[in-house]
Order: sequence, then C-alpha cells, then structure tokens
Amino acid sequence: MQSIYHRALGEEFHNLHPEMQKKYGLTSKQNLMILGQGKMTEIRGTHPVIRPFLTFLAKDNIVFAERGKDVPFTLENYAYEDEMGRETVSWIRRFFFPFSIRGFDAAMRYDEEKQAVVDDLGKSGSLQTELKLHVTPEGGLFMESEDMSWQEKWNVSGPTTSVYEHYDEQEEAYRVHVHVEHPVLGTMLMYEGAVHTEFLPMTYNNIPARGILD
Repeated sequence: MQSIYHRALGEEFHNLHPEMQKKYGLTSKQNLMILGQGKMTEIRGTHPVIRPFLTFLAKDNIVFAERGKDVPFTLENYAYEDEMGRETVSWIRRFFFPFSIRGFDAAMRYDEEKQAVVDDLGKSGSLQTELKLHVTPEGGLFMESEDMSWQEKWNVSGPTTSVYEHYDEQEEAYRVHVHVEHPVLGTMLMYEGAVHTEFLPMTYNNIPARGILD
C-alpha cells in the first residue's frame, strides 16, 4: 500500500532521503504513529497591530498571534481511514509559549479526482487547500498550497503556505521551515527548527476524532 505522499509524488518519492521516505511513507496499515519533539528556533510574522485579529483563527488551530524564539514544539502524525474510507494523515502541531499552548493542525488526504494531496486545515477541517509536492536535490520535501476553498464549495482568497523539510543526518533530526504568506498582509507566520522523531505502535483506539486533538 502506498502512502498519500507516495501516490502524489509517484516515482519521485524514491528520491527522498531514506528517513524522509520512512516518515512520508506512513500508512494506516502499519499501525504506527509518529511522535516528534524539538524546538522552533524562531516564530515570527504578522505586524503586532494585526496579531490580535488572529485570535479567532487560533481557536480552530490554524494560526496564532504568539511569537518567540526557542519555542518547545511537539508533532503527532496519525495515518487512518476517515469516515469516507479515505486514507488520511493528521498533523497535530503544538507550540509551548510561556503563557499559552497553541496549535497548527491539519488532516491531509489524497484526492483521486485532483490526483493531489488535499489539506483540511484546523480542528474543524472547514478550510481546504490543494498541495503541490516536489522532492529537492538533497532528498528533502517541498510542499506548497495552491487553491483554497471553504467546505469544498466556495473558493477563498487567503494565504498560501509553503513547507520545506529535510533530514539532518548529523543531528539525526528532521529540519522544518514553514511560511504562511497573505497576498496583502505579507508574512502571517513563519517558523523553523529541528524535530527529533520516533515511531510508536498504536491501535485505532489511540486516534482522536479526525486524527485531530480537541
């Protein structure tokens, strides 16, 4: 069984670093979850005057107003079949600020019609965006969002997200760089850092609803 990322990349998947293939090759048939822990070197973006308006998005774990350096970070990935029987991988990201814990969550699935990975954003999954995937020369993975829609019905003019990840053999960690940019407001959120990852056995009883924690 191929993972959703393998299906989207095709033969290009084999050009990923072996550790990247292991992570992005995860399927629901393996009965494994991914637990990552690390620090984001810096979290920045959005003018301070505008940040309070991000509060309502923080409730759905899409974007948040807090910024800082050396922010502790955790990541959980679950591969499962959703209520429609579609292979899905959840991304549960938590950022531990001094006075709050913020989330940036998503559930990714492969869309047969579009032949692409679709990202259902936030706890609600109301916002969707199609992802364009590319393997870099050093075996990393670059993902960039394209069209965005609300409940898969109405097109939405909003920010684009680019994610670059590669495996650092010296640190034995995954290095990630995420950039969320709005066409008018500019950089809304940018963070980068290193994540040490382990693969843990699990059963379906371990998986939260939609693979996303409340």
